[in-house]
Amino acid sequence: MATSSVKKGAEKIQSIKEGLSYMRAHKRRTVVWPATFYVANFEFSSTLYDISLSGIRIKLPLPLANGTEASVKIRNKVHLKARVVWHAGEFLGLQFIDDADEVRDALGDMATGLY
Repeated sequence: MATSSVKKGAEKIQSIKEGLSYMRAHKRRTVVWPATFYVANFEFSSTLYDISLSGIRIKLPLPLANGTEASVKIRNKVHLKARVVWHAGEFLGLQFIDDADEVRDALGDMATGLY
């Protein structure tokens, strides 16, 4: 009986993930890349866990308010301006301020699979 309940739960989670992927404006890709996060006069080393042409999910145990403007350097190559749109636990969701075409151009080869 418990196995059936677990299976149904897993199916429900998969269904939710599929639904979210249809709602997203851009394809998202899971990555584990080094990133440097800049806010005000502070700099934080962190890890980027997923990326799209509209934003990223970054691990940073810093409770920033939604709307906070910052910037992020990805893989020590690309520097993009962003805004905090959510935070949960040790993760932040950042939305790029530049439009998707500019982000794609800035990311270059790192944008493979995002469009």
